[in-house]
Amino acid sequence: MVGLRADAVIFDLDGTLVDSLLAIRAAILEVCDAMGLPLPEPAAVRTFVGSGVPVGMRRLLAWAGADAARHDEAVERMGAAYLRVPAEANTVYPGVRNMLAALRDRGLALAVCTNKPMAPTAKVLDGLALGPFDAVVGGDTLPVRKPDPAPLRHAASLLGVPVARALYVGDSEVDHATAAAAGMRFAFVEGGYPNGPMGDPAPALHLAALADLPRAIV
Repeated sequence: MVGLRADAVIFDLDGTLVDSLLAIRAAILEVCDAMGLPLPEPAAVRTFVGSGVPVGMRRLLAWAGADAARHDEAVERMGAAYLRVPAEANTVYPGVRNMLAALRDRGLALAVCTNKPMAPTAKVLDGLALGPFDAVVGGDTLPVRKPDPAPLRHAASLLGVPVARALYVGDSEVDHATAAAAGMRFAFVEGGYPNGPMGDPAPALHLAALADLPRAIV
């Protein structure tokens, strides 16, 4: 594996650091129950995630054949439901804690940039004792979300690192498109929630597991 030079590593959260599919589904089931919508199986929920709550709820309503005018209600209910799901409903992927410790021991700055809103993001990170991170950017930190590059550039700015010296690690085409738009190198990690093909340029790294990341960075 060719080594990359980096001063900082920024991570997506859902599907990258944690397996959150069951936690997200629990919140969505609460929304569906309250709104009288059919209950999606995990395979369907997987197609809703990745682009933030507003897009996810738009996809849910379309899947359910529900009135798109109920979108604001769904978003509001999802925000509340997210906070009622215990952090322990999420599972840290194998090797993630050791990987983060290894990078921190080598002096790299670490951050999270996710489309999940900040309140449930903080709940997951705190509840699972995942980190510490030098910066966390959520889906409601700025007025825009990934794949807009602004949140990722904001994370790099909070770390005090130029985008060219940072690496973004994610599991989906949304993460890849965000990094490309930001001018940041991208590491794709398998096993998450991609819903489409990667675009150009090709990821700088392709990882079977995050445990492989420390030896890929020099």
